[in-house]
Amino acid sequence: MGRIVVPQNPRSERTRAALLDAAWRLLQEHGPEAATMTAVAAAAGISRRGLYLHFASRADLLTALVPHVDRMLDLEGSLRPIREAPDARAALDEWVRHLTTYHARLRPVLEAIDRARATDPDAAAMWDHAVQGWRSGAHHLAAGLEREGHLAPGWTVPAATDALWALTVGFNRLWGALVEERGWSEEDARGFLRRLHRATLVA
Repeated sequence: MGRIVVPQNPRSERTRAALLDAAWRLLQEHGPEAATMTAVAAAAGISRRGLYLHFASRADLLTALVPHVDRMLDLEGSLRPIREAPDARAALDEWVRHLTTYHARLRPVLEAIDRARATDPDAAAMWDHAVQGWRSGAHHLAAGLEREGHLAPGWTVPAATDALWALTVGFNRLWGALVEERGWSEEDARGFLRRLHRATLVA
């Protein structure tokens, strides 16, 4: 089920952006189930018919929201310090910084896609794409630690990759448990995750 293609003129682009902005606001303010098609159309001041001219389904809307939010939050700017870190240990610290700033803000979108993927193939494909990207990043970090002689004893690159990947996939739940359920400050939760990653994987 793909997005209905509409003419890409300035007006349609503005309408599409308004719908995506409305969906983003609803998810941030009210949680992963809030961005229904009816609610998004109402929040954007656009008819349901107008909404469906741009997005064929809720999953279509959610998958389009990921690159839209990536641009708004400057994904490349958040990833750059990881790539430019002077060594693998610094890169690992930057990865935790990225998780606890960028991913923390993206949580409502990721949670909505995670819930939708069980019943919608488009959402499942978007989730799989994201997970593959996280695994690639985890492998890069683990391989860098081993190459520089900093991978803790007992770890192999594949096992360390799996551990980093699992922490990333489970980040939404872990961050929510600490910050929202237990009332930790974001800085305390960030420091804990930094220590956890270092103590577990770095010699």
